[in-house]
Amino acid sequence: MDYYQTLGISKDASPDDIKKAYRKLALKYHPDKNDGNKERFQQIQEAYETLSNPQKKHEYDEPQNNFPFNFHFNSFFTNNRQRSKRQNHQYDVQISLRDVFYGLVKKIKVTREKHCQTCSNTCSHCQGSGRVSQRIQVGPLIQIIEHPCQHCHSTGIKKSESFCGHCQLGTLKEERIIEINIPKGCENGKTFIYEDWGEQARTPTEISGDLIIRVVIQEHNIFKRHHLDLIMDVPVTFTESIIGKQILIPHFDNDIFIDTKGFGIINPNKQYTLYDKGLHNEQGNKGHIHLRFTIKYPDKVLNTTEHFILQNALSQVNLE
Repeated sequence: MDYYQTLGISKDASPDDIKKAYRKLALKYHPDKNDGNKERFQQIQEAYETLSNPQKKHEYDEPQNNFPFNFHFNSFFTNNRQRSKRQNHQYDVQISLRDVFYGLVKKIKVTREKHCQTCSNTCSHCQGSGRVSQRIQVGPLIQIIEHPCQHCHSTGIKKSESFCGHCQLGTLKEERIIEINIPKGCENGKTFIYEDWGEQARTPTEISGDLIIRVVIQEHNIFKRHHLDLIMDVPVTFTESIIGKQILIPHFDNDIFIDTKGFGIINPNKQYTLYDKGLHNEQGNKGHIHLRFTIKYPDKVLNTTEHFILQNALSQVNLE
């Protein structure tokens, strides 16, 4: 049954034409009328239900029922194309380790160009896909060949011929100030996603990409980071490793002064910890500062007298 012939319309009929033809024929052949025709009325209803639904109409106009399992080859690729997404844009925000300690808000100005909805409409020839299909029947098979739509230059959008005071050449430029709330204790590589601010869709069947902002933490000249912990390498001489040394730790909150005498004789294979002095996060967790000492030993050969003096001194403090 040819649905277009059933309603007495052409394939180019508009939705209003389809509705008018249906109402006229339904009124004429309704079974409740004396000269009604139930079978004819059901055919009219079936034709209208298909042609008034854009998806059903598309599937009816481009049937692929000769494939096994009623597989709609062209519909499959059309749906995939409708879900296609443009590329994401990535922007790296550089912050310092001090920023990680306190947290901060970064402001970035972003722009995008979108199709003007006032003067741009979906192309009626390709239904916004940017491509038109040609059916070629060879025996029992129907081959679908797609071509770029010449009416909209493959954009899927038909610009109105009338003047539009809202845009320039069919596009609108949008600007926005994005506030990025970077929390205390933020990890390197953390991302913030702003949907639809990436590469913009060119056709109605595409989805705009996203803007992905990635946090990049700059290396600190003193501290190395491990999650919320901070690691500091401290060089000392051989003498300082025994008798102690006053050192300054340039902390983000307040500088910390310590005398290594409190640690005893420094062991270069041991890590010394200042608890709760590292980074902290929004949940209240606190890291530590770990000190790693490197000892510079003197390049000296002791003579007999020096050897005796040093051995005697070490014996007096019970060092062997």
